[in-house]
Amino acid sequence: MQIDGGKPTNIAELEGRLVVLEIVAMTSLALVIGVCDEGNANLGRNVLYLIRDAVANKCEELALSNTATSAATTYVEELLQAAAGSLFPNGHE
Repeated sequence: MQIDGGKPTNIAELEGRLVVLEIVAMTSLALVIGVCDEGNANLGRNVLYLIRDAVANKCEELALSNTATSAATTYVEELLQAAAGSLFPNGHE
């Protein structure tokens, strides 16, 4: 496995990297959303919008197909929902 940004060499390596990226993303989201109380709720919302925009921009930059872009958009929403669900298992108002 290369950690210098080189291309993964097999599916198992891709799976391993995906697990790490999901954990980092979920932890980071949980930390950001978790510190957003009523007084700074806009910060949390802005971070979520920034993430969505970054995904859309990256898909456009990489000229991904419509299918790949749709998959990325769906996946980011799943991650954001999972982060919110882990922080607020009974819902958040």
